[in-house]
Amino acid sequence: MAQKTKNTKKIVGISIAVLLFGGAVVWFFTGSGSASAYVPPQPAVIVAKPVRGTIADSITISGYVEAKAMIPVVPFVQGTITEYNVQAGDYVEKDQILAKIDDAAYRQQFLQAEAGYWGYQSTFERVENLYKSGAATQQNYDSTKAQRDAAKAQYDLAKLQLDYTEVKASISGTVLIADQAVGSIGTQTTPVAVIADLANQVVRLKVPEKYFDLFMMEKDSIRISVLRPGQEGMYDDAETSATIETIAPYVNAESKNFMVVCRLDDPGERFRPGMYVKVTATYRSYDNQPLLPLTARKLDGGCYSYNPATQTVTYHQFENVITDNDNFAVPGEFGDSLFVVDGVNTILDGQVVTARE
Repeated sequence: MAQKTKNTKKIVGISIAVLLFGGAVVWFFTGSGSASAYVPPQPAVIVAKPVRGTIADSITISGYVEAKAMIPVVPFVQGTITEYNVQAGDYVEKDQILAKIDDAAYRQQFLQAEAGYWGYQSTFERVENLYKSGAATQQNYDSTKAQRDAAKAQYDLAKLQLDYTEVKASISGTVLIADQAVGSIGTQTTPVAVIADLANQVVRLKVPEKYFDLFMMEKDSIRISVLRPGQEGMYDDAETSATIETIAPYVNAESKNFMVVCRLDDPGERFRPGMYVKVTATYRSYDNQPLLPLTARKLDGGCYSYNPATQTVTYHQFENVITDNDNFAVPGEFGDSLFVVDGVNTILDGQVVTARE
């Protein structure tokens, strides 16, 4: 019986402790005192005034650099390559010998054609003298002359084929591809090299149809810049201007794009065929505009001004906002206002904030 009484007292003691703890919690959150109402901290933001500057209407389209002309150099006669004097990256002059084809068979063919030609030439000269003196007929003269001319054609062809065993560069430029070797077979279907003039590089842009009139009517006033993104921590971006060379006079019915070819004004050493670039076409500029960085815009295009008197922010959704890759313009009447430039996604319209310029 004593043990039962002892357990009962223990249970009653635990119950009283739980009730006291619960009462303390209720008093802490609902009773009078400093902890009765939880006040969340004010969001911290960075504010700044717009900076006056120039902004432009533009479009940016991705593309790839191409050599305006990539010339494959192929041998016009077939045979074993006996000399190969070029490798990728070499600069070659027009008519420089890039490779040689085994010329043994072509040289024999030339010697045979040469002997035949001079034999017919000698016969023709004798018949011509006899014809002039009346000792040979017109038929003999014409027949001999035809045989001489046919032999001359064979001789010229044999000489040309012999000359073709020296494979020469057709233009001056840089060798892009040179994947043949001594001992391989040179044919008309396999280039011994591909040459391009790297001072003449272009970008072919597929421009949306809605810009067709703009490009056609304002071609001379559109400014083109070509940017090759650099490697973070290694090299900065490479940039050059470009000139519009051609605009396709039609729109592709399937893609709804038209082709614009832009020539790089100064490719330098940072641009090469095949490289990815971003091309920006600027067609209208606005000077002395109040500009804010794009970080001041929400995903829906809106932004917040800041009132230092009330420490509150006001949401704005401006119409016809001009933007570029870095900034956007606000209306002139907001030129001296403060705007939230960092932290726009953590605040709401009319909210009190902690601002730092």
